[in-house]
Amino acid sequence: MEKWQALSTNRRLFDVGSRLGSLEGYLYSEEKVDKSYLKNWLDNIDREFNQLPPGLKQEIQGDYLEILRKVEALLKRLYGDKDADTLQVTRMIGTLKEQKKQPTLPGGDP
Repeated sequence: MEKWQALSTNRRLFDVGSRLGSLEGYLYSEEKVDKSYLKNWLDNIDREFNQLPPGLKQEIQGDYLEILRKVEALLKRLYGDKDADTLQVTRMIGTLKEQKKQPTLPGGDP
């Protein structure tokens, strides 16, 4: 079992939120951004969000999506629409929108 998955759900939720919030703040300091960190940062956020329990993901999805849109806008401003990191966030947003359209069964599973 991966170390992250062994953490309590509350701790995992905190970690996802803090990583995403830190990324948003980091991108606001445009001149200090080291682009080499972004791909792994985004990969970790995406993986950790997707490993949260389905009911919890559904509950926070709207807020998560809102912050991802802010990150996407910042990346577009910094690097453009065709940048790999921008496209990665755009895909993450698209995946969330598709999941939101799918009906869920009792218990939170699609």
